[in-house]
Amino acid sequence: MALTLYHFNNSVCSEKVRMALNEKGVTHWESREIDLFKSEQFDPEYLKLNPKGVVPTLVDDGKVLVESTLIAEYIDDSFPGPSLKPESPFEKAQMRLYPKACDEGLHQGVAVLSYSAMFMDRLRKLTSEEFDSHLKKIVDLERRDRQIAVRELGVEAPHVYRGTVAFEKIFQKLDKVLSDGRTWLFKDQYTLAEINLAPYFARLEYLNLLDVWTADRPAVVQWYRRIQDRTAYKTEVIDWIRPHEWEEMHAAGSRIKAKIQKFRSHYLETDFGAELY
Repeated sequence: MALTLYHFNNSVCSEKVRMALNEKGVTHWESREIDLFKSEQFDPEYLKLNPKGVVPTLVDDGKVLVESTLIAEYIDDSFPGPSLKPESPFEKAQMRLYPKACDEGLHQGVAVLSYSAMFMDRLRKLTSEEFDSHLKKIVDLERRDRQIAVRELGVEAPHVYRGTVAFEKIFQKLDKVLSDGRTWLFKDQYTLAEINLAPYFARLEYLNLLDVWTADRPAVVQWYRRIQDRTAYKTEVIDWIRPHEWEEMHAAGSRIKAKIQKFRSHYLETDFGAELY
């Protein structure tokens, strides 16, 4: 079976798919790295595979799959090995709420946190003509608006506050679910819920921001450390990070940490910030 993954080393969505492949024991896949910093995602040949110009893209015997959440489910359904979904229809539906939270809130959150911490300066170095050219390549209008806002306002962009809130909501939920001492979100079964969430938490940790949400949530910390102990996490997340990226991410996130803590505190002081779960 010919299996090719188009991905980027430090892309949260790419990490998710690589982890799913590893957990299913799929080791024979061709790696095609798409360098996002060199705008290779906008190459006309790649856009034929993924018209949105994002990673990852999986090609399985000529069948093209996009959207990391769907790719991870496809991998679980297509290859032997331990199932990454609960058996009961109800729990399966409950499990899908975690990838849904990633797609609808955490992804945008981690994007603006990363951009306001690390990539804002790169955007600001572009001339107006270069930035306009860059924006025209972005099909997702919401993503385009986020980049415009972060370039103009930095960490003060309203999207950063919304991203902070999205993470607070999921951490509240995890703390509630894990409070009974279970090993994984679905008791003894490691699922796509963990695989979807782990890369977003990894990015927060690289940015020195994870403890903003976990300082008073030991059950969540222990759960995340168990994920980190798995071979798939070490091989498909940690091992793909290049040496210079560690220091760069830590320093960048540290610069905005106080502001993110302030945003979280502000949210918790509002009526909307009360425990939701």
